[in-house]
Amino acid sequence: MIKILKSALAIGFWPVHLFFFLVFSSVSILNHYYFRTAGLDYGIANQALNQYAHFEPAICTQLIEGKNMPYLGLHLSLWVPLLSPFYYIFGTYTLLLFQNLALIFCGIGIVKMGRLLKLSEGLNLAVLVQFYSSFAIYSALAFDYHDNVIGACFLPWIIYYYHKDQKLKTLLCFVAVLISKENMAIWMGFASISLWFTKKDSVKWFPASLLALSICWFLLAGILIMPALNPAGKFDQLSRYSHLGSSISGIIWHIVSHPWEMLKMFFQSHIQPDDYDGVKQEFLWVVLISGGVALLLKPTFLWMALPIFMQKLWNKELSFWGISYHYQIELAPIISVAILFLLVSVSQQKIRMGIAWVVTISTMVCTYSYMQSRKADYTPIKENIFSLEHYRAPFNVSLVQNKLSEVSKGSSICAQSNLLPHIAARKEMYHFPVNLSSSIFIVVFQPQFNSYPWPQDKANLYLDSLRQTKLYREDSSAFPLRILSLK
Repeated sequence: MIKILKSALAIGFWPVHLFFFLVFSSVSILNHYYFRTAGLDYGIANQALNQYAHFEPAICTQLIEGKNMPYLGLHLSLWVPLLSPFYYIFGTYTLLLFQNLALIFCGIGIVKMGRLLKLSEGLNLAVLVQFYSSFAIYSALAFDYHDNVIGACFLPWIIYYYHKDQKLKTLLCFVAVLISKENMAIWMGFASISLWFTKKDSVKWFPASLLALSICWFLLAGILIMPALNPAGKFDQLSRYSHLGSSISGIIWHIVSHPWEMLKMFFQSHIQPDDYDGVKQEFLWVVLISGGVALLLKPTFLWMALPIFMQKLWNKELSFWGISYHYQIELAPIISVAILFLLVSVSQQKIRMGIAWVVTISTMVCTYSYMQSRKADYTPIKENIFSLEHYRAPFNVSLVQNKLSEVSKGSSICAQSNLLPHIAARKEMYHFPVNLSSSIFIVVFQPQFNSYPWPQDKANLYLDSLRQTKLYREDSSAFPLRILSLK
């Protein structure tokens, strides 16, 4: 067994990277192919990607409030415009593909960091597999594409280049995180402080400069850029923390002046009693057994992870609290790098190897278990890669795709959520039920009708009423796709 392991390590880690790239693709790429990706947020990102690729202003028309919004007014996320040229090659799969590649890029950075710390290849392999097995990755991939996934993947490279005293490369990777999303600047502010503690003999001015850059970027985004792009003239993301204050300064003051309340909010809802407290507690437990114990043993990295816990668990929206979605992706690289530094602090190789593989196996078992069931809301068919249902579609996918391609791109269209990411090459595309009465085309699946935010009964009755007006012709030749078009 040892000889087999040594010969495998001699080949390098590329087979591991390739294997997990295919695993990641079996989540995100397959979900998109089977029409499981959502208009919010992947349809929005794809519409912006198409507009940037054609050198047009990126205006989002898919908000369920019925208002149009500049894409950068929603989130200051610059990876979509940067990746837009690839839309001509990969179409609506572009962002998913680069998100998967970014995760592999992150894995390579973790291995490079392990080698810089002079850990054995066996230990590096264990930590690499631990990272690739993290629940945070699969939860994010099952929720389509988000820029902060790409940004989080630069963390190991920031630490790696910082330890090699390559300041320009450190700065470039740091900026790559900042441009991912406006709130990433908060994370990078904490990370810049942690950097100095991971290498205390380094010059202090550089991490201090990174801290200043983070603060300036967040304030610039939250106070100037995003309110200027928002028709309402405000920073909408603050509404998720309205129970703490109505402004950035008000929220900060509430946090500082109510320390005990904020500590309890890591474990409990801000409204008591609340039956959903268990969702937060499940998340913390999963983090702990997926390598999070390394954060407790290496407080430098706990400090780095703190803003992720704060933004997630202090949020007033339930969907942020649990292990589902992309709201904890940053923890995956933090924990893996923390494990590397923990292993360095252990002198005996056998104990190191034992710790590494126990944590890795624990992470794998945890991820598998919580793909089967969890307290947090999730969609098993999108995330459970161990279920045969994940690899099947209840209809002829190619037939539906061909029929969708026949819908005129120059006409306004209202579609249900999981159709929107596939019809991104349109200026006027609306999330059902917005602009139902004025859209030239209405496109839905029936009976697989994802009628969010309407109840399904209400949506079906409304469509039946439109049919009875005789103003629409209906094409149902690509079951279950239904295309209603104005005569």
